[in-house]
Amino acid sequence: MALTFDQVRDAAQNNWKDLIFPAFAITVPGKKTQHGPCPICGGTDRFRCDDKQGKGTFICSQCGAGDGFALIEKARGLDYSSVLIEVGAILGLSADSKVSEQDRKKWREKAEADQVDVEQKKIKAQATAAMRAARTWKAKSVDRDCPYLDRKQVKNHGCKINGKGNLLVPLFDISGKIWNVQEIHADGHKPYLPGGRVNDCFYIIGEIIDQHQIICIAEGYATAASIFEATSYTTVVAFQSGNIDKVGIAIRSKYPNLQLVYCADDDSATLNAGLKAANKAVAATGGIIVLPDFKIVEHV
Repeated sequence: MALTFDQVRDAAQNNWKDLIFPAFAITVPGKKTQHGPCPICGGTDRFRCDDKQGKGTFICSQCGAGDGFALIEKARGLDYSSVLIEVGAILGLSADSKVSEQDRKKWREKAEADQVDVEQKKIKAQATAAMRAARTWKAKSVDRDCPYLDRKQVKNHGCKINGKGNLLVPLFDISGKIWNVQEIHADGHKPYLPGGRVNDCFYIIGEIIDQHQIICIAEGYATAASIFEATSYTTVVAFQSGNIDKVGIAIRSKYPNLQLVYCADDDSATLNAGLKAANKAVAATGGIIVLPDFKIVEHV
């Protein structure tokens, strides 16, 4: 008896990322919100697999959206009926597969070549952004107000202000090389340079002068500045929650005896991303986590 769509769809639910896509040498980002290269059209960060209801759904800014069947159909040049048969065979619903080992080898080789191409483009984009960041950072800061700093009620700690009144925060690696610049607008919009590197990069407010001193690590500039101004502890800006552990590891590699304090953002509205990131960092480097304690102030 021929497989029905309902049979295959139900069996495929929640199996796309770990079982089905790998059988077609299709690699998708691990997290639902994570962007990466599209298995269909390439690029570097135009694609994500949100896997809604376990159906392997995807979104590409160039190819559009679809479910797991559509992704395989477009990425591997198979018609819909063939995709249904092959997915059914992978799930053990039939033995009717017409895909040969030679086909799978060809797909793997293409996927590997595509990955190499993506990495080369990424390295080139990061190098270009690093040169631009160096030029931007050498430019003189404009002597004017910064609406973002005024709104957040924090000071400028060594950063620069451009002609628009936006705050420019540099991103350095552990060796001191500048890789990127974050431009913080008055409304809180925080773009980086196109293609610029963020992972493992940070900005330090204060100085590291003692191998045993306390160092705070926070996500954004305003949070880090607030901590530094309130405590006088040198504070590191990690820029993104997913970068906090990487920054901690980088700093620990150069300063093994520092007392690291991870200052988690209050992200209760977003599944506590800040706390999860801090826990991951502590697992990798040791240290402690502190959380903000917001109190409601009654105005009289």
